[in-house]
Amino acid sequence: MDRIKTGIPGVDELLGGGFISNSVVIISGSPGIGKSNFAMQFLYNGATVFNEPGVYITVEDVPEKVRDYSLAFNWDLEPLEKENKIAIVAQPIYSDEKAEKEAEKKRAGKKPETLVETIQRMNAKRVVLDSVTLFKYLFKDDMSRRVNILNFVNMVKRLGCTTLMVAEQHESTPNIMYADEHFLADGLIVLFWLQHKERTERCIRVVKIRGSKITSDIRPMEINEKGIVVYPTQVPLSLG
Repeated sequence: MDRIKTGIPGVDELLGGGFISNSVVIISGSPGIGKSNFAMQFLYNGATVFNEPGVYITVEDVPEKVRDYSLAFNWDLEPLEKENKIAIVAQPIYSDEKAEKEAEKKRAGKKPETLVETIQRMNAKRVVLDSVTLFKYLFKDDMSRRVNILNFVNMVKRLGCTTLMVAEQHESTPNIMYADEHFLADGLIVLFWLQHKERTERCIRVVKIRGSKITSDIRPMEINEKGIVVYPTQVPLSLG
C-alpha cells in the first residue's frame, strides 16, 4: 500500500510510515492546540520535500492571513503558489457584501475556478479543509450535512488526493465526542492538552488509521519555530 509521508517529525512513526495514499483523515482538537499548523505543515512538506502539490481550503481566514501565519514558521507560500505547488482557496461561511462586490470587479466576467478544476490544474496530491465546520453552517439539517461531507470525501478520493479535514473539539481531552465526519473518514488524530502540576503540555493520539498498524498511545508534542515536533517514544509528564 502506498504511503504519503507527513514529514512532520515523529508523526510518520506513529502512523506506520505515513497516511495511506488517497485517504481522508480528521485532525481534531480544541482551539489553539495546533490543528491548522499540523495541516499546513503536511501541505508545505508535500510541496517542498515530496514534490506533491497541495490545495488549502480555508473557511475562517482570508488567504493573506494564512500566508502570514505560515511565515511565522518560515513557510513562505507565495513562491509555491506561483509555481503551482500550493493553492489557497477561500470558502467563507458568511457573506460580506462589500468583499463580494470587490471580487466581482476583479473577476470582470471571468468564470471563477472550481475546487475540482484547481485540483486538476495543479495535479494536486494533498488537500486540506480547514475546517469541516463549513458543512455545519452551509447545511442546517444533519442528513444534508452528512451527505455533503460524504460527497466531498468521495470527490477528493476520486481525484487521487490524500486529505486532512480539521475539526473543532470544544474540550481538550484524548476522548472523542464522535460526529458524522469521524465515521466517514479513514483516520482520526486528536491533539489536546494535558496538565502536569503547574504546566500544560501538548499531546497527540492517533485514534484510527484504516489499514495501518498504528501507535495509539498518547505522545507529547510541541510547536517550535519550525512547526510541530512529536516525540514518538516518550510518555507525557502527566502520565509518567
